[in-house]
Amino acid sequence: MTGKNVVGPLFGFLTLIFCFVSIASLFLKAWLAFAIFLILCLISLAIFARLHFKEFVHFFVSRQLRYGTNVALSILGVIGIAVFVNVIVTRQFNKRVDLTELRHHSLSEQTKQILKKLDKKVDITAFFSDETTQLAVYAKERLELYQRESNFITVSFKNPNIDPALFQKYNLRFDKTVVFESKDRIEKVTIVEEQKFTSALLKIIQNKTKKVYFLSGHGEHGVDDSTNISYRQVRAELEKQNYAVLSHSLLKEPRIPGDCDVLVIAGPTKPLMPQEIKIIEQYLAKSGKLLLLLDPSLNSAEDVNRGLVQLMRKWGVKVGNDLVFDRVHFYLLFEGLGGPNVLNLRFEPHDITRHYFQEQIPFIFCRSVTPLENIPNNLTVKSIVKTKSPKGISWAETEREAKGTFSSNGYTAGVDMPGPVSIAVAVDQKIDGNTKKKEASTPTRIVVFGDSDFATDTYFATDNPDIPAYAPLFPSIINWLTLDEDLIAIAPPDPSGQILRKMNNHQKRLVQIASIFLIPLIVFIAGIVVWWRRREGGAA
Repeated sequence: MTGKNVVGPLFGFLTLIFCFVSIASLFLKAWLAFAIFLILCLISLAIFARLHFKEFVHFFVSRQLRYGTNVALSILGVIGIAVFVNVIVTRQFNKRVDLTELRHHSLSEQTKQILKKLDKKVDITAFFSDETTQLAVYAKERLELYQRESNFITVSFKNPNIDPALFQKYNLRFDKTVVFESKDRIEKVTIVEEQKFTSALLKIIQNKTKKVYFLSGHGEHGVDDSTNISYRQVRAELEKQNYAVLSHSLLKEPRIPGDCDVLVIAGPTKPLMPQEIKIIEQYLAKSGKLLLLLDPSLNSAEDVNRGLVQLMRKWGVKVGNDLVFDRVHFYLLFEGLGGPNVLNLRFEPHDITRHYFQEQIPFIFCRSVTPLENIPNNLTVKSIVKTKSPKGISWAETEREAKGTFSSNGYTAGVDMPGPVSIAVAVDQKIDGNTKKKEASTPTRIVVFGDSDFATDTYFATDNPDIPAYAPLFPSIINWLTLDEDLIAIAPPDPSGQILRKMNNHQKRLVQIASIFLIPLIVFIAGIVVWWRRREGGAA
């Protein structure tokens, strides 16, 4: 009997322990452990019932069971009320409290106001191949805040490696891209920060469609042509980003339309008339936005775009009558295009190029485009694309053969422009307090490239993985020109704030086990030890 009295309670304790462990395994979704400990629990319970059969039967008909049942029902009732209240509070009063001094885990007031006024459904799809990176975690936390603020926001995360069809549907080329979509409007963001997210949100919910006019009549690349040198894919990409793309001839209509947000002059092969240059000059003086793409004159020293070149000097830009070479960094992918004339360039820090610092994008037959040394104080002129190699390795060739083609004798000191050579600049006019509002409500902005071929259908979006595509670059230029690169100004988070290191999956599992299983088990075992000692003491 003594052995029965010892072994029976032992199996009772084991039953409780196995039951507790199986419940903990259920919460942790450790299904194998749950099954094993549940079976052990049932076996130990059966042994306990067999050893104490009379007591077991007596328990189910005793007054103690009735009291215990009443207590259990009371406990279940209290738990049910607590769960019900918790559900109501969670649904009706689901608020988060950000206790950080600089509100690192909250949206800005500007963003909250925009989300409160949102009245149309917006789907946000974030593409991250690795959701454990710091950037992906930040994007998830930030976008979930957007979803909490508005019932019109739906956020989903996709892995481009697992769901490539959806990745291709949006014509994406970069991982870590967030797509904002509302009806037929789409906006893509490749910089993970609140300012870019909110600006993208504003762009797709705004009713106004900005207009981009492409100049025609001088042999420019057309947006409606059916040739490989057309800009049809440029047009398609801009229309996806909610721009209206139109052609305009100053020869037929000698004025720039009043609703023109950006004027694009893409590789003219014939000179513009003096009156056309004058119209463009007047347009720029009234806060105009211009994208000018000028190819080098390969077969003649006479530059057909001399009028435009002279106009750009007034805005602090020097467009050289030359051809850029680079002996080291060039592409051999384009057969028959002159070898080192196919340049592999680097992007300089600028709002236009911040997406492309790591990209290797070739440019074909470029002329130099550089900031002038002496420019007006109200202008900021920055180079945004340069050759990679230094003096003597890359240069802008100015010498020509008798037949008009460029010399192939290499770099000539004192004659040719030494590298690194700039082939694109961005001009931004500063608006000061002395500027009249009627004269300029927004600054004049100009981007000048010494090449126009990079945006043609041949290279704009190619399926050849060996040839980089330029699809994201052109819209980025247009966004900057229309001041859409940041539609809303939000201060970036202070990097001096405390950043907690993220736990990996193994560490998360240890915390779960310790909090759900280990600590309660220690308390439970301690209770058993105390009870056992008191029982032994009472028996003695």
